[in-house]
Amino acid sequence: MSLYGMDLEQGEHLAKELTRASQRFAQLSGQLTPIITAGLWRGPDGEQFRGDWKSHSRMLLAASQALRDASEAVRANVRQQQYASSGPTADGQPDGSQPGGTAAASLLDSFLAGAGDLWDGTGEVIDTVGGKVGDGLSWLGGRVSESVSNLGDAGGDVVGSLGDMGGLGWDFLSTGEPPSVTELLAGGTGLLAAGLNANVALSTAGLLHPHILDDGSPVAGDPQTVGVGSDPAQNGHRSTPVPSSLAQIMGGVTAAYDDGGKAGTPDAAVRITVVDKGNGPAYIVTIPGTSEWNVRTGSNPMDTVGNLSSAAGNMSTASLAVEMAMRQAGIPSDAPVMLVGHSQGGMTAANLAADPEFRGRFAVTNVITYGSPIDSTRIPGDVNTLALQHPFDVVPRLDLGNSKPGGPVLVGWESSSGATVVTLPSPAGAGMGDVMGNHDYNAYVASVEANESSGALAAYRNDPSTQAFITSERGQVRSTTSGIGREE
Repeated sequence: MSLYGMDLEQGEHLAKELTRASQRFAQLSGQLTPIITAGLWRGPDGEQFRGDWKSHSRMLLAASQALRDASEAVRANVRQQQYASSGPTADGQPDGSQPGGTAAASLLDSFLAGAGDLWDGTGEVIDTVGGKVGDGLSWLGGRVSESVSNLGDAGGDVVGSLGDMGGLGWDFLSTGEPPSVTELLAGGTGLLAAGLNANVALSTAGLLHPHILDDGSPVAGDPQTVGVGSDPAQNGHRSTPVPSSLAQIMGGVTAAYDDGGKAGTPDAAVRITVVDKGNGPAYIVTIPGTSEWNVRTGSNPMDTVGNLSSAAGNMSTASLAVEMAMRQAGIPSDAPVMLVGHSQGGMTAANLAADPEFRGRFAVTNVITYGSPIDSTRIPGDVNTLALQHPFDVVPRLDLGNSKPGGPVLVGWESSSGATVVTLPSPAGAGMGDVMGNHDYNAYVASVEANESSGALAAYRNDPSTQAFITSERGQVRSTTSGIGREE
C-alpha cells in the first residue's frame, strides 16, 4: 500500500532547522545593531548606512518571525500526522491513506513551496545586509589605513618643524645673522602645533588628526588662458591689464584675487603674464594675499596657516604651489621673471626669490611687494626688489623691522631683503586706525598710480630690469591663470 502524508522524522528535522534559522536571523540583528549604531562611522555616508540598517534589521526580525511561524506550522502538521496515523479509519483499521493524511501531505507541500519563497526572500535580505556589512568592513579597513597615515603624517610634521627650527640655527652659524623675533615666534608656534597634532593622533591611535597649523602639500592646476586689456572675461575670469606701468602690473594681482572660486581656480590662483617685445619672453607672476582666516588646514593655501609658515622663513605650501604653477606654465629657466604680490602674496614672492634652489630653476630679476613684512627675508642683492607700504599699514611692520632677540629687549637690525622701501601717501579716506583701508590692495594700486612718475617709483620703473616687463602694446602680451591649492 502506498504511503500518503508526512514522514514524521523528516518533519521533526525540518521544524528544528527552521527554528535554528529563525534564531540565527534574530542573533544577526542583535549582534550587528549595537556595532552599527555605535557611531564609529562618521559623516553623511555613515548616517545613510545607519538609516538603511534600521530597515534591514526589521527585515531580519520579520524573517526570523516567519521562520518561527513556519517551524510551528510543521510541528502542528507532525502532530496531525501522528494522530491520523494512530486514529481509526472508515473501516476501523489504521491507514495512512485516509483523507487526513492526504490533507496533511497537501498542506506540507504548500508549506514547503511557501518556505522556498521565504528562503529566497531571506536570501535577498542576507545578500543586501552582507553587502552593507561588507561596505562597512571596507570602510573600517580604510580607517585603519587612514590611522596609519595620520600617525605618520603627524610624526613627520614634528620632525619637519624641528628641522625648520634647526635651519634657523644653521642660518645663524653660516651667515652670522641671528633669526628674527618674528621667525622664532612663528617657528615656535608651528612646532607647538605639530606637537599638539601628534599628541592627539597618538592618543586616538591615529583616528583623529586635527591638522592645526598643518601646511600640507601643494597642488596646482593647469594654466587657463585669460584675456588681456579690453578683452571680454573668459569663463568668469576677468582680463589681465596690459602691463604698461607699475600700477597696471599690480592690477594683475587684483585680477588673481578675483579668480578665487571661479572655474578651474576653486581656492586661489596666480596670474602668469608673458611680455614678448621681440627679444625673448619675460614673465610676470602675480600672487594675491590671504583670502581665508583659519588655523586648521584647508584646501586654500593663502590662509593663516600659510602666513605663519612664511613668517617663520619657510617655503610655505603657497610658495611651492606657485612654483608648481610656474613649471606647468612652461617658464624657461633663462627667461626674466618678475614676482609681484600683496600681503601674504608678497611674502610668498620674497621667500621664493630668497630660495637658492628656486633661483636655480627660474631667472628671478625683479620683485615687487606691497603691504608685506619681508624685512627678515634674505633676498640676494642682484634681485631688484621694491617694497611698498602705507604709513599706517601695520601688516608690513609685523616683522618688527627684522628685530632680533636680545634678552629682555629687542635689538634693531638692518633689513635683510635689500629692498628699496617706499612709503606711499596714506590712501584717501583712511585714518590711522583704519587697518583694512590702509592695507587694501586696491588702495595700493591707486597710490602707486598717483606717484610712480617721480622719485623712487620712477627710478624702479625705468630700470632696465623692470623695462623688460613693461609694454603698452596689447599684441605683445598674453596671460594665463592657474589654480593653486593644498592637500592634507
